[in-house]
Amino acid sequence: MFDPSIATLADLIIASGGLFIAFYLMALGHSVVEKSGILNLAIDGTFALTATLAFFMDVYYNNNLLLSFLVPAVVAMLFGLFMAFTLTKFPVSHGAVGLSLMFLMYGLASIIGYGPRIVQASLPNFSPGVALTVEERVAGYMVMLALGLLTYWLIEKTKLGVSIKASGEDPAAAESLGVNVLASRLIAAAVGFAMIGLGGAAYMNFYVRLWDERSIILSGYGWLAFAVALSGGRHPLVVLLTAFVFSILVHSSLQFVAWFNISRELSYSLPFIVAIAAMTIYMATPLRRILAPPRSLGRIYFREERTV
Repeated sequence: MFDPSIATLADLIIASGGLFIAFYLMALGHSVVEKSGILNLAIDGTFALTATLAFFMDVYYNNNLLLSFLVPAVVAMLFGLFMAFTLTKFPVSHGAVGLSLMFLMYGLASIIGYGPRIVQASLPNFSPGVALTVEERVAGYMVMLALGLLTYWLIEKTKLGVSIKASGEDPAAAESLGVNVLASRLIAAAVGFAMIGLGGAAYMNFYVRLWDERSIILSGYGWLAFAVALSGGRHPLVVLLTAFVFSILVHSSLQFVAWFNISRELSYSLPFIVAIAAMTIYMATPLRRILAPPRSLGRIYFREERTV
């Protein structure tokens, strides 16, 4: 049975700090991408690849955190730019492009992660990333709050943000009013995918600090970040709350076995069950109207033909 003395809420919040940073960065980046009308089904592959790249940099460059965050962010940004360009310049399916990139990134993650995993096993007393102190985890929460406020201001209060949102609502109308839809989507994809890349690196460096296919490629945590963003209506500040809830759920999944006397399989499944419930609540309640998705999200837009 659950005993509050085992872990207080404050303990859980602090312990989940590294995971919260990862989930919020990924969900926030995903939200920025989809504000421009691009349906991002490549998020889980992006998570797997960037977490793996962070591990690669940690092992071969002796935990150089600058490289370990910079390389995943740049690689993710390049994939995002390719997606935004392809989906804006050609009449192709958002789902087909996103899923194709996702599976490509799964394969790359598997190939890239195998070598450094063997090397790490031969290095005594080496752990990738860094163990965050309590003060650093609290600071991480504060930095994410500041990033959320900054992103909200950029999206809601600046000309660039208006262009990005217009591209997501009705790209044909936006073009007729002088908005450069391609440029707006490229900027949104560059910023958004870079954030997802930073989130994958944060997951590796601040939380899991190991690499294997189950914890990275098969974890599905990129899809959880997708659920975090959707259930938060892609709103930078509301997503803070949903990222906070899911980070605690995931961090506590093993403890649920002891607390509530449930199976380990069910405890691992709980965050995904809650994700389905959260997305259902969002879709079936006024939240969908209050935090409405872009009207043209996922719709094919071909400039020469306007709409398909």
